[in-house]
Amino acid sequence: MIRSVDEAQSDEVRPTDPDMNWTGWALHTLREAVEIDMRCKRLTERIRTGFLTRRDERTASGEEQRRRQRRERAAGMVAEATANPEHGRDVEHMRSMAWERLVEDEILDAQLDTLSAVEFVQEVCRKIGYPPDPIRLPQSWDETVEAKTPAAETEAADGEAADDWSAEPDESDAGRPLPQPWKPDSS
Repeated sequence: MIRSVDEAQSDEVRPTDPDMNWTGWALHTLREAVEIDMRCKRLTERIRTGFLTRRDERTASGEEQRRRQRRERAAGMVAEATANPEHGRDVEHMRSMAWERLVEDEILDAQLDTLSAVEFVQEVCRKIGYPPDPIRLPQSWDETVEAKTPAAETEAADGEAADDWSAEPDESDAGRPLPQPWKPDSS
């Protein structure tokens, strides 16, 4: 069998001492680990560069500002839907919790444009762990939080001005007549 010069030289250089064998193995493993680390860093840098490029494009087109306004609106909607002073949840506390989740969660950020306002508020509420009040859920993205507050205050003021006897409505909110009250059987 004929061996090449490289093979003949590598046989002469190979250590015969077990400690040297281990050292050779450790250096080889270290080289592989460094190579893997460098590949990962290049991939991470490519991902970071792509993110920065997309962010700059969004900023230049005004999309970043639009998304920020929508996040602020969503945080306000979540705060209004989940705030409950009786349970120690004020509006500002709930707004800050919702904002923190909106900024950190990439999935919610992607859903900001794909879900309706009601679905999005329900999803954020699920993520922060507080159920929304179904009555205070927004109907659309165009609905502003500030528009809800004065109306609620006006209704409360009107209710205080009225006397203690309230008139019962003839129809429900769904447009159907209300059921007749239960009457005890006289038999």
